[in-house]
Amino acid sequence: MQRTKPQEKNVEQNLRRIQKLQLENSVTKINSNKYTMEDLANEIFYEIFEYLDLYDIYKGFYNLNIRFRNLTIHANVLTKINSSIMSNSNFKDYYQNIVKPNQQQINFLRLTNPFAINIIFSSSRTISNFYSLETLILDNLQNKKFDQFFDYFIRLPNLHSLNISLNECIKSLYILFCQIFRLPKLKYCKIEYYTENEKKPLYVDLNYNFSSTIEHLIINGPFPFDSFNNLLCCLPKLKYLSINSIVESHK
Repeated sequence: MQRTKPQEKNVEQNLRRIQKLQLENSVTKINSNKYTMEDLANEIFYEIFEYLDLYDIYKGFYNLNIRFRNLTIHANVLTKINSSIMSNSNFKDYYQNIVKPNQQQINFLRLTNPFAINIIFSSSRTISNFYSLETLILDNLQNKKFDQFFDYFIRLPNLHSLNISLNECIKSLYILFCQIFRLPKLKYCKIEYYTENEKKPLYVDLNYNFSSTIEHLIINGPFPFDSFNNLLCCLPKLKYLSINSIVESHK
């Protein structure tokens, strides 16, 4: 029996209806199997954070929602703070939201401009909260703040690595090294400085009573030859010493 045209049309419509239902069911099934970023476990995000810069973690996740904000704040990678890629305004915001709530767990701190340094070292009470700090790197440190900051450094019970570069001519090598040798647990120290006359450095008369715990010392700056023996006597635990410029003393 031959089908009439209306019958063929009905069959075609039914076939299309069935195909449409099948497609809708397939789409529904696909959607039901989709995973969003929020479906991932916290542990996965912590692993992802290990490959990202801390500031990128903060900018990318902190303001998404409460869950990601908490993840950002409590991530283990936040024990290391590096301000080298931040503007002043960004660091101020970053300090309030990330650094300040995590002061007690931070063990690595790098500050690269006077603005960031002055925020962190605003008072002895502020720096005392960083009692887990082990490594401190300060670039472009102002000489006028030097003595004050070293009084703060002594309040850091676990500080064993210090890297400092001064942004002004230093007037007293004696004060510089006396302050460094005061730090009770320091094992590694790298200091960079310059004087007005690089060929005739300031004389430094180090006292034999000084006894530093430093084992690894790097001096990038003119150091007087006549003070070299005194320096060694102050470093009974020294294992490595590098001085990039030893010159005739200028008394």
